[in-house]
Amino acid sequence: MIVRPPPLTLAASWVPEARGSGHPGWIDVFGHLGRFGRLGRFGAVTLAVSLGGCLSVPDGPTPMCETTSDCDQAQGEVCDEGVCWGNPPPGPFAAVISPPSTRHDLVPRELPQVEIPDFGWMGDLALEAPVLLNGRIVQFCPPPMTGCDSTTLGATVTVSRRSQFHGGPGFKAVVNVESGADSFAIPVPRTRPGDDLYTVTIVPAGGQQAGATPSPAELVPPLRMQVSITANTTASAIELGGPDLPVISGTLTGGLGQGLSGYRVVALGRWDSTAAATEVSSVDFTDAKGNYAVTLSDALVGMVELVARPPSNKVEATLHIANIDATMSSQHNVSEPNTLGAPIKLVVPVTGVDRSGTVSPVRGALVSVTGMLAGSNTSFTISDEQLTGDNGTVSLNLLDGIGLGGSYRLAIIPPASSPLGVLFDQKITLGQILPMRLAPRVALRGKIVDNAGKPLTNVAVTARPSLRFLWTLEAAPQALVSAIPAATAVTPETGEFVVWVDPNVTQVWGHYDLLIEPPSTALAPTYTKTEVEIPHDDMLDAVTLGDITLPDAAYVHGRITGPDGDPVDSAELKLYLVSTAPSLCSEVAHAPPSCPVPSPLQGRNTSDAKGTVRLVLPR
Repeated sequence: MIVRPPPLTLAASWVPEARGSGHPGWIDVFGHLGRFGRLGRFGAVTLAVSLGGCLSVPDGPTPMCETTSDCDQAQGEVCDEGVCWGNPPPGPFAAVISPPSTRHDLVPRELPQVEIPDFGWMGDLALEAPVLLNGRIVQFCPPPMTGCDSTTLGATVTVSRRSQFHGGPGFKAVVNVESGADSFAIPVPRTRPGDDLYTVTIVPAGGQQAGATPSPAELVPPLRMQVSITANTTASAIELGGPDLPVISGTLTGGLGQGLSGYRVVALGRWDSTAAATEVSSVDFTDAKGNYAVTLSDALVGMVELVARPPSNKVEATLHIANIDATMSSQHNVSEPNTLGAPIKLVVPVTGVDRSGTVSPVRGALVSVTGMLAGSNTSFTISDEQLTGDNGTVSLNLLDGIGLGGSYRLAIIPPASSPLGVLFDQKITLGQILPMRLAPRVALRGKIVDNAGKPLTNVAVTARPSLRFLWTLEAAPQALVSAIPAATAVTPETGEFVVWVDPNVTQVWGHYDLLIEPPSTALAPTYTKTEVEIPHDDMLDAVTLGDITLPDAAYVHGRITGPDGDPVDSAELKLYLVSTAPSLCSEVAHAPPSCPVPSPLQGRNTSDAKGTVRLVLPR
C-alpha cells in the first residue's frame, strides 16, 4: 500500500525558489503565512495582511508551484509547501538516522533499503530505543584462587558493527571507563535476526609511559569478543587476561652488552586478517638489565610483530621483531649492532617557489625523516618529525651510524590548501644543513553553476585523491597521500574556485574527486565530480575544468519519529546511494583486503519540530 504524505496545515512555511534561480531557499515566508503567503510561480508580488491595519510585506521568494499541475506530473511529482516533491533519481538507497545528542532514549538506526515513491514522500522513518551493554572490567583470577583484586580496571571500550549495507558507515560507540568505577553501560541498537554480531574491543588504560605502579595495560592484554545484544545485559565481570595465554619475553641489550632500560615493548597483530595491525598484548617497560615480558591476547590470527620503542628523552633506535607465532610462548633476546651510531642533529630549511618564481620560507610543513637497518626478522628504525616554524626550519634528531646513513628518506607535507607540493622518499645525507624546496602544485580551476547555468556562491569545493589514485600507489606513498590535508575552497559570487593538488606521487599521476557542497539555502544538490585526471605534463601549472553544472535537483521528504510514533526534532537523516557493482578493487594493484569503497552520500538534513526532514538529491 502506498502511503501519501498527510496534508500540510497553514503552519507550513518552507518555500523554495523556482528551479535554477540560485536564490536562497527553504525560506520562512514572513513567519507562518502558509499557503496563503506563498507567491506565484512566475513572479513575486507584494502581500498585505490585515492585522488591525495594513502591513506591507516585501517581495518574497517565488515558490516552485501552486498546484500539482505546475509540476512534472508524468514523473509523479506533486505540489506541496510550494515544492514539486518527487521524481527521485534511481536507487537503490540506504539511510542512517541519528537522534539529537540530547535524546539518550534513542540510538542511531541503519535502514539498508529506503524506498522513495515517485511523489517523494518516504513516510515515517522510526528511530529505536537502545539496549544497554553493561559490564565491569576486572583482571583474570585463576581458579581456585580467591580474594583476587576485583577493582574495576580502567579501559577504553569500543563497540562496533559493520554496516548493514555495502559501503555504509556502520555503528561505533566508544566509552572510557575509569579505574575503580562501578560498571559501564553503552547504549546500542538491538541485534535483530540476520544482523551481524557486535565486536567489543577492550583496551586497558595507560601503558604509554612507566609509572610508580603498573597501569592496567601493563597487567593484562586487550580483549576482543563478538556478541549479540538483544536486550539489556547485566553488569557482569569481564575478565582481561586468562590461563595459558602466550607470553613473549627476552632481553634487549646494547652493542656493549649493557641492558637497554625503559623501552616500551608491545606486540602488534590482528584478530581479523583484513584489519590493520593494532596492539594485541600487554605493555612492558624493560628493566635495568633490558628484560621484558608481554602477554598476548587470545584468538589472534597470523603472526605478530614485537616493537620496542626507546624512552622519549633518548635518541635511540626502535627495535622490530617480525613473524612471531601468536599461538605459543617464545623468547627473543636481541642485541643492538654497533653500526647505529650516535645522536646527530639534522637541520632542514624548507622553502617554496610559486609560479612567479618567488621563493619564501614555508611555515607549518610537516617534515619527517626515517632510516632503517634491516635483518631477516629483526630491524632497527630511527625517525623524527617536526613542523616548520616561522622561518621554515626544523631540527630533527637522528643517528649517524654507517648502518643507517644510506637508508634515510625524507618526506614533507605542506600545510592545508597550500599551493606547494609534497616531497616523498627523498634520499638525504647527514652532517650538513639540508635545504629543501617545494615546487608548485597544479591548480584545478572551475566554476560551479546550477542547473540553469547561474553561478553559485558559498559552495564548498574539496579535492580529495580518488580511491583509484590511492590504491594504485604502494603502501608507503599511499599512506603519505592519505595524510595530505584535503584542498578546499569556497566560491564567491562568481562561482569560481581554485584548489591546489599534487600532479603525481612516485610517478603515479593523480586522479581527484571534487566534492561539491552547496549551502542548504541554495536548494542545489551535493555532487561529486569523480576522477578528475591530471594530464601527464611536468610543465603543467593548471587544469581548467570550465563550468561544472550541478545536476537537476529532486526534492524528497519524510518524517523522523521515535519508536512510539512521536516526531523527533533535530534528528539527522543521511541518504546514501548503494553501489551494486564495486569493481574498483579488482582493477587496482594495492586495494585493502576489506575493499572499503564507501557508498556516496546523496543528501543530509535535520528534522524540524514536526519531525519532517527535507532532502535535495542529485537527479
